Amino acid sequence: MGFRFKLTHLLLVVAPFLAFTLHVCLGKYPLSPTLIPVLLVGKLFGGSEHVAEQLVFFNIRMPRAVMAALFGATMGITGAALQSILKNPLVSPYTLGISSGAAFGAALSFALGFNFLLEPLAFIFALLAVILTLAISRVRGGFSPISLVLAGLIVTSLFQGILTLVQILVEPEKVSAIVGWIAGRLNATTWDQILLSLPTALVGIVSIALLRWRIFVLSMGEEARALGISIEKERMIIIILACLAASSVVAAAGIIGWVCLIAPHLTRLTVGSAPKRLLPASLSLGAAFLLVADALAKSAWAYEMPVGVLVTLVGAPLFLYLMRSGTRAWGG
Repeated sequence: MGFRFKLTHLLLVVAPFLAFTLHVCLGKYPLSPTLIPVLLVGKLFGGSEHVAEQLVFFNIRMPRAVMAALFGATMGITGAALQSILKNPLVSPYTLGISSGAAFGAALSFALGFNFLLEPLAFIFALLAVILTLAISRVRGGFSPISLVLAGLIVTSLFQGILTLVQILVEPEKVSAIVGWIAGRLNATTWDQILLSLPTALVGIVSIALLRWRIFVLSMGEEARALGISIEKERMIIIILACLAASSVVAAAGIIGWVCLIAPHLTRLTVGSAPKRLLPASLSLGAAFLLVADALAKSAWAYEMPVGVLVTLVGAPLFLYLMRSGTRAWGG
């Protein structure tokens, strides 16, 4: 049991690095894994003979791989945190309306031509969406997993409807940019986008990781009150941090669903539900999952499929299987 436990944790640590290597090597212009150290040394000290390979690796492959890893890691840990504090296996940034709210905020900045407001508007509308979800779920004074999911669906539909209206009203040249972004594409990722998203995403991720013991207490439900914990206040802090992290990556990469549901459930079957292990493991598996998905999206077919579409096609049946397998972990 001890060996199996250590092996599982070793695989969780190694998986993102293996997936990252796979991602940067695959594509229409394949790169050998043995060439990567040569390219890195050449970049640092100059004088490399592999000019074309360096251009592909550093200007195209690396930014895309870094964004895929950042997006997957962010959605993995935020999904796990929200599921733990709200004790609901269907809760995620996607189902709470955070992703659709952030998407509307980002699309609004595109439509108005205020690209510098991309992240602030994404965060503001993501936070507004989750506040609406929580308010609607308590409309009759109660609070249940079913009411929370239904409220999330209502808010998600609301923002998707407004988003469609924005696409109808804006100029045609802006519509194609918004539609391509909504589909969840990573092929146009640049270092500037990463530098814009990385700081706020890291603030959310690191803060959630540091608060994992508080998340553990909140996962106990009403028993946390006996320990003097203000459940509503603590929950809102975690939700705000999740909004901050999720909105920053959604603003950069668009809507890529299911990662925030699949990674925590797969992790829960592997290491259990304790937030001490669940949160970092979900971060690791989320990054590895999206890296592999995007590697397939860009290289498995003659044409490139948007990774958001591929994740949806694969994610729905996979999540159904994980839900059936993981029912006992939630007391079902």
